[in-house]
Amino acid sequence: MRAALAEAEAAGQAGELPIGAVVVIDGEIVSRGRARHRERRSQLAHAELLALQTGGPKLFTGYRGAFLFTTCDPCPMCLGAAVMADVPHIIFACRDALVHSSLTLDANPYVRRHIKTYQGGVLEAEDRAIMGRYDPRMLAYITTGHSS
Repeated sequence: MRAALAEAEAAGQAGELPIGAVVVIDGEIVSRGRARHRERRSQLAHAELLALQTGGPKLFTGYRGAFLFTTCDPCPMCLGAAVMADVPHIIFACRDALVHSSLTLDANPYVRRHIKTYQGGVLEAEDRAIMGRYDPRMLAYITTGHSS
C-alpha cells in the first residue's frame, strides 16, 4: 500500500487527483498507476486502470495471485477492469461514500466469483492526509458523498 500511496503523492504533485495504485504478484510490484486525467486529457485515465493495463506478461500469466492495491475504493470501471483482468484481491485505503463498489460485489454473482478479497481501510489515515494536502474538496466529497 505504501507504493500506491507514493503514486498518489506523485499524482498530487503533478496536479492530478491524488490517487495511486500498484499490482503485486508474489510480493513483487509488477506495475504502477496514478491518476493522469489532466495529462492524458481523458476521464478514463484512472490509477487502477493504468496499473492493470501495464501489468504485462506477469499479470497475464500470474493473475491468480495478483493483488491490486489502490488508495481509493475502486470505481465501477476500475472494479470491472480488475474483474476482467482476473485480479482476485483488491486492497484499498480510503472508502468512497459515493462509489459503493462493495455493494456491486455483494449484488453481482459474476463480480463476486472473481473477487476473493475486497478490503478497505488499509493506511487510510495516510491516504486521507495526502488527499487533504492536494485536493481537500475531493476528500470532503468522497468522505461525505456531497460536493461543497
